[in-house]
Amino acid sequence: MFKGLSKVLICGGYNPSIDTCEVINLASSASTCKNPPNYPAKVFLAIGGLGFKVNPILCGGIQNNAYSKNCYSLENNKWVSSASMNSARAYAAADQSKDGKLLVTGGFDGSPSGSLNSAEMLTEEGWESNIPSLPVTIRNHCMVTVNSTTVMAISGIQNDRYSRKTFYFNFGEESWTEGPELKNNRIYHSCGKIRRNKESQEMSIIVAGGKYGQSYLSSVEILNIGSNEWQTGPELPLGIYSSQIVEDQNGGVVMIGGLTSDDDILDTLYQLPHGGQDAVWTKMEQKMKTGRHEHTAFMVPDNIVDCS
Repeated sequence: MFKGLSKVLICGGYNPSIDTCEVINLASSASTCKNPPNYPAKVFLAIGGLGFKVNPILCGGIQNNAYSKNCYSLENNKWVSSASMNSARAYAAADQSKDGKLLVTGGFDGSPSGSLNSAEMLTEEGWESNIPSLPVTIRNHCMVTVNSTTVMAISGIQNDRYSRKTFYFNFGEESWTEGPELKNNRIYHSCGKIRRNKESQEMSIIVAGGKYGQSYLSSVEILNIGSNEWQTGPELPLGIYSSQIVEDQNGGVVMIGGLTSDDDILDTLYQLPHGGQDAVWTKMEQKMKTGRHEHTAFMVPDNIVDCS
């Protein structure tokens, strides 16, 4: 739905908890983008995407030091209160279908029982909670669109244990089915879609970085769509967790910010042009004004940002 976008909106995160937002033009290091207004709360571990009016929307996370279900939409350069999620969620994951629906899964609500297996979806009528629950509680995972009818929830803490399991959700069948397991356990990892190789326009799913125990991961795994086995991908230049991946305008991916094993909060962007064996992550000239991890980042249309 939003293929070809080159501007990424980045909001919130931990450095410590912040409310600032910024926009970066991935297509030009010479471009200067005006900061959007600050988010209405200091927020980290939120989810976000584009609403039905193609306005950015952020929801949940830890807002002003409390687990939250509140949502705000960026309209006419102002953050406006929007319909709240049915459940407070931090450590959740979300992804957007091509028809504008935003599916959110799992997370942690701050209660004694804690981890969630529920899912809900943002539609034109608001948040629907009649989405089937996952077969496991899940948090610290990531989600990616596989195709027009299917999304995938990947790894994280499942039933309160590290897990390599993945799950597909089919919008037509309204059901969850188990997918191929990762090679490695991961939490706080990032995922997206990337061109299969230099020549191909076919897309693969990519998972990068994260954490397992006390190890900060630089490893990358790639799944060709239709395959049942993850392959080792081009390794990151360092171990990074609680970063964000966005898909760039040319079918590559960009990894934004994150935290390293030295507790360095990154302001850097690393780009991978495709998923082939000769691909290499390179540090981009663009960087964030504020280093951050546990932030929210997603692509936005040109008409709602101010870049020159």
